Amino acid sequence: MPTNSILPLKTGAGPSFPLSPHPHMSRVEDEITTDSLIGSPNPKNYQFVAFRPGWPLQASELNEIQEHYQLQLTLTIAMMNNWITSGSGPMWRDGIATQPGDGGDFTGTAPPVSTGIGVGGQNAPNGGHVQEYAISGPGWRGATPLHPFVNPYSGHGNNFANQVEVEYLASGNNLKITFNPGWWCVELPQRNPATEPENDQQYLSGLKHWIYIDESVQVLPVIPMPIDNPLDIEIPVGLVMQTLYYDCPAVGVDCEDPLENCDEDLGDNSGDFTNDVGCGASRYAVNAIGAATVSTGNWPNTNGGPWDNGQAEYDRLSLVCKINPFRRTVRYMNNIILFTW
Repeated sequence: MPTNSILPLKTGAGPSFPLSPHPHMSRVEDEITTDSLIGSPNPKNYQFVAFRPGWPLQASELNEIQEHYQLQLTLTIAMMNNWITSGSGPMWRDGIATQPGDGGDFTGTAPPVSTGIGVGGQNAPNGGHVQEYAISGPGWRGATPLHPFVNPYSGHGNNFANQVEVEYLASGNNLKITFNPGWWCVELPQRNPATEPENDQQYLSGLKHWIYIDESVQVLPVIPMPIDNPLDIEIPVGLVMQTLYYDCPAVGVDCEDPLENCDEDLGDNSGDFTNDVGCGASRYAVNAIGAATVSTGNWPNTNGGPWDNGQAEYDRLSLVCKINPFRRTVRYMNNIILFTW
């Protein structure tokens, strides 16, 4: 059960979503505030109501669709506001004597900082800018937290200040990146047509989904930081996603079994109770089941493309941030600096 705040959403002791009370009986509020499905550390994170032909239609399912739409809209607007109004300091880090800056001039001197949406640091000598470091807004192809730095809802029951925390572990020569509980706008990784079947729902790409992560997940990317010649590369870090359909339980099926993808609460609830005779629609769920990065042996080489050896690992991630050992930065995927060392 989520013990952290689900703000900006507000729920009370009784139904507070408009279509949750009797006789409308939308299930959205319960799905994000009650115990998760067996085998999942998260709320149900249902995204779609998947109607099946030949079954009766429940009013609660149509009401659920409406509240899902408003939920997605509310979180998207809140994310845009949070990212525009939040910050941990300058977007760009000035160069110092032994370390290049993050502007257009990487000579190791401290250039004047010039930044903005779509601008990549200081203007280069030719009047352009460094395209690969152009700042963009949130909502990139990957996973974006509801707020980038300090939690705008602190003091309202959330135990964590930041959804993403980075710690430099000097003794282990690596970083520890923690993705904390909260709302995340995620995109599923792209299906690799050479290795993944067309009907594999794990790799539907392009649609955005708001999910709630209820337990922290961590990753320890081992990277060459203090050594003499660290690589000037971008090492991606992201969430590992999982998608499943959940149905009403068949006769004799126990939904407590984590191997059974069923939800006993999907039965007809129009009578203010759940009728177990069946349901007309399944649910499509999206969840984060962990975090990962491209492993050391699969980093870019000098013989070809950026991820010659690690494309499969790269493709399975919903990217959150990227590490550059040479510039000693961790950036969100839109290039805003998250952490330096």
